[in-house]
Amino acid sequence: MTASPQQLHELLVYCINFSRTMLEKAGDFYPFGATLSPDGKVGATGAYNGQEHPGPREIYQMLASAYSAGARSGEFLGVALAANVNIPAQFSPVFPDGVRVHLESEGFSRFMYVPFKVTVSGLLKKSRAVEMGEPFAVQVQPQFFLSTRHV
Repeated sequence: MTASPQQLHELLVYCINFSRTMLEKAGDFYPFGATLSPDGKVGATGAYNGQEHPGPREIYQMLASAYSAGARSGEFLGVALAANVNIPAQFSPVFPDGVRVHLESEGFSRFMYVPFKVTVSGLLKKSRAVEMGEPFAVQVQPQFFLSTRHV
C-alpha cells in the first residue's frame, strides 16, 4: 500500500502552514514533520534531545531516523520532513531562504521548496509578515522508503 497524491499533498500543506505560523511567531523554526499512518491519518512530529537550544541538524537527523524506522516497520505510508534552509542558487529562487519539505512515500521522493521572506515591523511590539513564493519540486533519492525505487 502506498500514499495517494492527495495524501502526500495533505502532508505538504501541513508542513507549509505550520512553518508559516512558526516564521510569523518566531522568525525561525526547528525541523519538524508529519507522518501518514496506514489508516490515512496525518500526525504531527517533532523531536527533542533534552537541550534548550539544540542544533537543527541533530533534530533533523533524529526525525529522519524515526521516519526510516517507521517506513521499514510499516508504521508510515508517507512522511514529510521540513527544515529552514538556504535554497541552492542553481534553482534561481525568488527568495534565498526557504522551507524545504522532504516528501516521501513508496516510489516517490521529492524535496519541495517554498521560498520565503520575513519582514519585521514595529519598534516596541515587533510583528512579522511572511511572504511565500511558489513551491517547486526537485526529485531526490529516497531516504526513508529504501526498499523501492523512486519515480
